[in-house]
Amino acid sequence: PAVVWRILTEPADVARWFAEVTPVDGIGSPYRIDFGDGSLIDGTVREWVPGHRLAYTWRWKDEEPPQTTLVTWSVEATPSGGSLIRLRHDGWSDAGADVATRDEHEGYWADYFVALGDLLDEEAGGS
Repeated sequence: PAVVWRILTEPADVARWFAEVTPVDGIGSPYRIDFGDGSLIDGTVREWVPGHRLAYTWRWKDEEPPQTTLVTWSVEATPSGGSLIRLRHDGWSDAGADVATRDEHEGYWADYFVALGDLLDEEAGGS
């Protein structure tokens, strides 16, 4: 779980599988995601339990009207010594987003999870 947490939260590691991010500096701190192609997410850290849980708001920079959702990551140790990673990206209806927008994000997250898994395998010495 410690390795998983590092790869989910340390900016240099997050950039290896996802995007450039700002360091987490506690609840209420700004959190920015830069995909490197001009696409930026502006957010605010809503929950921070080091080693276990990170939640931040998600809003595309300059999006009009703004549609703010919530991304929550959690990491739990499993009995086998591994880790269970959970991602929840919700608040779509409250943000005024449609089902197509939600489904598009789900597809992108699925691709990022593959990259995350590959990096975790590499860290574990798998490849």
